[in-house]
Amino acid sequence: MRKTDAADMIKIILQDTLSARRYKQSALVPDGSPRKSGAVFVCWTKDLLRAAQGVVMTSQEAVVDAEGASHWTPNVFRYGTYERRGSKFGTICGHQEKNLKAITTFVVDVDYPVGEKPDYSEFDASCFEVGLGEEVLRPSCILSTPHGYQAYYVMASPVWIRRTEDGRYPALTSAKRISQAIRAAVAARNPYTDTGANDFGFFRMPSAESLVEVDEDARPTFAELRAWSMRIGEPLATAQPQIVSDQVHTAWFDALTRAEVPCAKGSGYGRNNTLLTLVLAQYASGVPEEQARDYADQWSSFQAQPLRDSEVRAIVRSAYSGRYHGANMSYVRELCERYAPGVTINSGAQTWSHFRKPRQQRKYSHQEEWARDLLILTKEATDLVRGHARFTYAELQQRLGISRQSLVRVLNELANRAQMSVRRVRGRNGGLYLATAQMIAAYVMEERRTRSVRTRRAGDHATVTQMSLRFEFGNFLKQMDKQNKWSQSPLHISS
Repeated sequence: MRKTDAADMIKIILQDTLSARRYKQSALVPDGSPRKSGAVFVCWTKDLLRAAQGVVMTSQEAVVDAEGASHWTPNVFRYGTYERRGSKFGTICGHQEKNLKAITTFVVDVDYPVGEKPDYSEFDASCFEVGLGEEVLRPSCILSTPHGYQAYYVMASPVWIRRTEDGRYPALTSAKRISQAIRAAVAARNPYTDTGANDFGFFRMPSAESLVEVDEDARPTFAELRAWSMRIGEPLATAQPQIVSDQVHTAWFDALTRAEVPCAKGSGYGRNNTLLTLVLAQYASGVPEEQARDYADQWSSFQAQPLRDSEVRAIVRSAYSGRYHGANMSYVRELCERYAPGVTINSGAQTWSHFRKPRQQRKYSHQEEWARDLLILTKEATDLVRGHARFTYAELQQRLGISRQSLVRVLNELANRAQMSVRRVRGRNGGLYLATAQMIAAYVMEERRTRSVRTRRAGDHATVTQMSLRFEFGNFLKQMDKQNKWSQSPLHISS
């Protein structure tokens, strides 16, 4: 492709989320438009990216002129800064999800083992075509990378990320669902798809050398993608191919177990990352958490620079938290290249174990499944108090088969997503009182009918004021909290 094609694609990806001109020393003619806030992060090599060394850029002009850069954040953040400045590159910071300003594109990475990447003329690019019902989602551009290909799905207009009063990011949550759905759909057709990459992190930057295909007309709307991701979310989960999930009995696991790994010194690919990868492999393979903790202690003790006991315990807790599905193979490759060169990483199904096994074959359930089970238990409960199902911690732990800490995490997550009302009552009749919005709405309606019947029987012909269900629901919770002194504070566990 020509250099101008890459420059045009960068502008299409960024859309109007960044200022067109540099703040100083711009080569462009001023157009009178106000300057926009926002930043993208640009790195020149993979090694610099690992060390978080790069440049913060605040204009399209600067990004287009970043000749030779290898990686960037195609989605724009509110701000970017430097932890430490250098003569050419600084230690960048600010590229966290909650700092996202706008999302314009989703990126899918197909990453082959070393030496197995096919030429683009032999690569089946149709794996990037995703069915949206009657329509087909196609990438706006495809980039060639050292080990595979990346597809950019650019939307018709940006999605602006805003935080609600209760601290949630609904647009970001929907965007992550779309990103994961697209990757799962591509992975169903190409097993080398990296489904564990950061949804809105660093990706290869379009250049004359990397750009292999462009389709500027492929621009779906966010509303279309959101409706599609919600519609096919469950079928995708059941349509995934059969994947071997035993990551423990592999050559790379043995090699990293024996490897001596130093402190990362800012690159992120050191002792902590290696141990987390190894423990995640055990989690995916059904190894009990206590056994994994013993393994982690021994692995750390073997290292020339052992981790603190608190760090080891934190890594194991994180791996078994239910937030991950297994070891990320892109990290495995990076770690093996650094600390176990020459080891053979099996390709095909055994490599890509980001998918879940059928639940009946797994020893450990994931947090989303616990949440679904808890919602079902709540809806089917018969012990109801003012529309809320009453449980004890011990009862829910036994029925869900999880620890108290995991139960609290699930309850907090459901409450934060507004999927469930969670109230904790102390004392003799204490416990957990849980309800969905439908349960509370049904209770409010029944209360209205009961009051109406009582009014007619008493001969009171006064007109009953019709209040909106939303208003009654709010007053209902306030009255319930006042009468029963239900705690509004987040759930927690005393140490």
